[in-house]
Amino acid sequence: MLIEKGTPGFEVGEPSSFMNGEEWSQLYFDNVRVPKENVLLGPGGFKKQISGFNGERLGNSARAVAVGRHAFNLAREHALTRKQFGRALCEFQGLQWKFAEMELRLESARLLLMRAAVNGMDGLADPHETALAKLACNEAGFLAANEAVQVLGGLGFSRESTAQYCLRRTRGWMIAGGSPEILKTRVAEGVFDRRFDQRPPRTLAAE
Repeated sequence: MLIEKGTPGFEVGEPSSFMNGEEWSQLYFDNVRVPKENVLLGPGGFKKQISGFNGERLGNSARAVAVGRHAFNLAREHALTRKQFGRALCEFQGLQWKFAEMELRLESARLLLMRAAVNGMDGLADPHETALAKLACNEAGFLAANEAVQVLGGLGFSRESTAQYCLRRTRGWMIAGGSPEILKTRVAEGVFDRRFDQRPPRTLAAE
């Protein structure tokens, strides 16, 4: 529905600053009356609308894996040029394993994302494939950003490098559009081909 600013009972709260650099405001509704012509969805419309939400999740996934790849590239360049004890950082096995893990996770996530996007080109994206893609991309993007900060050391923790921004940004995308916990439940529903009610069971007394 469309609610115009200044509508009685509708208030926009003070903006709050978030770690990704954005500012968001809460919306407050107190007995707000909405004209019929401002209602965009009729009965059952929300269910239809939420089915298209998987498209937003794919956008979230693409941003997460792309920003993770950027952080990976920053760390890779640093590992090639920074030297410790007369050797480039990339020559130390501990860091080699970090980069191997990042590459594995980023590429696996990218392929899951591509599958979900390609299969949804002629209609709505599959919820199971989308949940797998978002879960993988969110976790891979955050892992790469977090490891990039570690590889870059003090530089990665400073505002002189975008690695810290990548870390803050990918962390937020793990909340928006469905948390990892919600996505894992959705994946499990696809595995068992059934929906799971997460509400607490009703007690006999309540019945």
